[in-house]
Amino acid sequence: MPLSPSPTPLPTTNGSSSFPYRWDEIATRLGLASSKDIPVFILTSSFMGHWAKLRDDIPLKPGNPDPVDMNYSEDRAVLTAFTSTIYTAMDSMAASKYDRPSPNDKESWTSHDHIECLVYRSARDLAQLGHLFHSAFERHKLKNEAGRKDALSRIRGLIMLTFNLMVNYTLMPPSNVIRKIEAAMPASQPRYSPLPEVRRRWELQRLDVGDLRKTVLDRHRKGEDEKEWLIKILMEDGKYDAAVEGEEVIRLKSEEGMRGVSVKRKIGEVEQDERDDWS
Repeated sequence: MPLSPSPTPLPTTNGSSSFPYRWDEIATRLGLASSKDIPVFILTSSFMGHWAKLRDDIPLKPGNPDPVDMNYSEDRAVLTAFTSTIYTAMDSMAASKYDRPSPNDKESWTSHDHIECLVYRSARDLAQLGHLFHSAFERHKLKNEAGRKDALSRIRGLIMLTFNLMVNYTLMPPSNVIRKIEAAMPASQPRYSPLPEVRRRWELQRLDVGDLRKTVLDRHRKGEDEKEWLIKILMEDGKYDAAVEGEEVIRLKSEEGMRGVSVKRKIGEVEQDERDDWS
């Protein structure tokens, strides 16, 4: 299924980390026209939903690269074996342990198990009729070497994409793609969100009102003695109150004067009317 180009840029490194795989190579293996299509691919339900499960189940933690076992991405033999494992599971008539895992099953899983689950389930979804991988996984094509090679390449592309995203999530500032994922499917544990503002809000929500009030006041008084700072605020309020009170007095006097003028005018009008009546 062709994907239209996306204006969302790909994640880029910040100088302290680098991606294990080139985006152009990932796009080619996935069967995309160019790397510009990868953000759209990531945000499809066939991938994003499974990514969100991996993120929450491991769970991924910003600043903590431990779950990203780069042996799987750097060792070509290991990566090839990983790809073959997924292909074999997809080709088998028997159910895989990744088809319907229970919460109890997942408790014993390693990070690699969670990654395998994402790749397997995403590949299964993408191989359905009308989806991006369907033509690569048609039975008649898998009977020859070229067809199998194409299917394996698609799986490998998913693995490479997953590792790049894990690096982006744990070792880099959140990219636009990560922000869009979090907007659609927020991390189940806000303290592990890749978005610093979400983690900050989680921290603040754990404080009681007194601590929050002190934090706000300390920020606004900027090191000034607290007592003097509060007195200054109350004195400023006093000036305002006095000004308002003065304006009110002036208004009342003005209204009183207008009423006096009005009464005098009415008395004069009555006297004139009386003269007219008797003239």
